[in-house]
Amino acid sequence: MSRYPQQVVAYFHRPVCSGGTMLQGEAGSVEQGAWIAIAADCEAGQLKNVGFHAFACPHIIAACHWAVEVLEGAPVQALQDIQLDKLQQEFEIPVEKAGKLLILKDAFTSCYAAAGSVT
Repeated sequence: MSRYPQQVVAYFHRPVCSGGTMLQGEAGSVEQGAWIAIAADCEAGQLKNVGFHAFACPHIIAACHWAVEVLEGAPVQALQDIQLDKLQQEFEIPVEKAGKLLILKDAFTSCYAAAGSVT
């Protein structure tokens, strides 16, 4: 039996999505215990080919995967609207790992900042 919630296992075991090339952002570092890179394309103000690469625990990788899935086809602004509390609840992220969600948020913010140069 896994020590992780079922939804973490389900998302963690899917392959990592590499994403597009127009918008890219990253945050964190291996030394911090989490490094996350977000990539996407933008077409008519909508996100396409949203993906990620990450060095992180299964909880955070699962949260990354869920977030990029939800963002596919969303307006570019949605990169700024990731709800960390919802991710923490959905994936039952322990308090001691919850700070790494800020790294995820920073990666999405960095990706959003890149949108200014292509719009």
